[in-house]
Amino acid sequence: MADPPDENLAGMRVELLPGKKGVETARLVAEDGGCQYLHSRYDPLHEAESHVPERIEQETVVFLGSGLGYHIELTVAANPSVKRVVIVERYPELAAVAAERIRDRGLLIDTVTGEPTGGGAAALPLDLDAARLQIVPHPPSLSINPAWYAHLHACFASIGRPRHEPVRKSSLTILVLFGGYYGQRECIRGFRELGHRVVIVEYLQGEAETLSAFHRALVTERPDLVFSINMRGLDSNGVIGQVLTRLGIPLALWFVDSPDFILNDTALPLTEIARLFLWDRSYLPHITALGFQTFHLPLAADATLKNHAVLTERFRAKLSFVGNSLVSDFLSRLATKFPQTAANRVVLERAVTLLLENRGRQLELLEEVVATEELDLPCQEAELFFRAYALHSATTRYRTTLLEQLIPLGLTFFGDPDGWRAIFGDRIRALPDVNYFAETPAVYASSIVNFNATSLQMPRTVNQRLFDVPLCGGFLLTDRQEELFELFEEEELAVYEGVGDLAEKANFYLKRPHVREKIVRLARQRVLKSHTYRHRMGELLALLGL
Repeated sequence: MADPPDENLAGMRVELLPGKKGVETARLVAEDGGCQYLHSRYDPLHEAESHVPERIEQETVVFLGSGLGYHIELTVAANPSVKRVVIVERYPELAAVAAERIRDRGLLIDTVTGEPTGGGAAALPLDLDAARLQIVPHPPSLSINPAWYAHLHACFASIGRPRHEPVRKSSLTILVLFGGYYGQRECIRGFRELGHRVVIVEYLQGEAETLSAFHRALVTERPDLVFSINMRGLDSNGVIGQVLTRLGIPLALWFVDSPDFILNDTALPLTEIARLFLWDRSYLPHITALGFQTFHLPLAADATLKNHAVLTERFRAKLSFVGNSLVSDFLSRLATKFPQTAANRVVLERAVTLLLENRGRQLELLEEVVATEELDLPCQEAELFFRAYALHSATTRYRTTLLEQLIPLGLTFFGDPDGWRAIFGDRIRALPDVNYFAETPAVYASSIVNFNATSLQMPRTVNQRLFDVPLCGGFLLTDRQEELFELFEEEELAVYEGVGDLAEKANFYLKRPHVREKIVRLARQRVLKSHTYRHRMGELLALLGL
């Protein structure tokens, strides 16, 4: 976080100050108006070592942000193969100091600078090619002037490269931004099963390292498409989006969760190349209004889960529910994000009642509540958290009411035992969390009836259980959703209509193994035929015209 403006910097662009070890540091005014230091106030030279890249693979190095040049001097000294240096620095006086540090090393040195008041950047050297240079970001510089450096980073990453013209090919090269997040491995497997080549760029090492790895992958792999789930891996300043726009490489973003928080917290990619896929079509109007091409793409099944679907004695259950109660940490954290005034709590209670009485219209109703009620929500983020709290509170109440009907029939909870006991007391059978990949399939296979209640965050679509349970040979009793019979035929499902219908339906199916077996067989066939990640990735590529 930047310090508040300092009157000593009024009218100045850069102030050089001695560090505690006698080495100069620099303080300047950031884009947001606060003051920040470019280097450690204690030991700038030691800090500079952390900004030296592990390896330099090209003869030309672009230093994106120079500071006082400490890391540039160290990088050049450690890499005698470097022949040319391009110093990209918003402040000309800093670029001059950095260039002087390496002046006697026989290098060709270019500088690209611009006025901090918005005069723009100097022209880029005309003889550069993105494929023959390496970009080394200086994180403090990028943090202080993110917009200026994002634009220059995109320019250098695409300079000299022809614009990509996507064409339909039997085998595409697809770059996937990867961090071990939900669905990423499954999507990668789906692309590969379709015969496409997948290039993985990991993003958990930090933005600067991610951008460097992304740039190397663009140069060496020449992808036809970049793919991300929930925008994971995209940088906060929009560099990746700008680079892809300049190169004409499409960016496919699959949202498997509410897009509201994601879009609020991340730099949006440019609409020219981004195509957004939403797991619930209820969110399409809002995203389309932002100017994006949007498509509906439901969830899918990971076909490998069936390998773990073995009958397991410790998971045997008459009726089972796998899930978290939401009553402890999750809702408590949400509640701290908006004012807990008496007026807000009254409106919240009305909103939850409305959501429960009008399932399928949750988003529209919340929009009306926020627009018409007297709420103390000081900013957009507080409003988003209010909406999220209302949806998840309604979901908790909805599921709790339903589960209460099943407890007398022998219900077993898998996951969050303390949370469920806090709601229902010690009379219930509640077992610890189960691992999604290794154990949940066995729970599904070992339960006579698996219960499902869809989160109110999903007004129309179906959740993961609709695909996973039948894939694992389990029988699922689910609530009705609008998209249910777009994905399955009636004879492939067991559906209850609400609280009054649930216990009767559960009893009916518990007593009829032959009926259950037929539904499971048909539903499993449907999932394997139409609803695996291979199918979804094929649908995504078809919608992109690739």
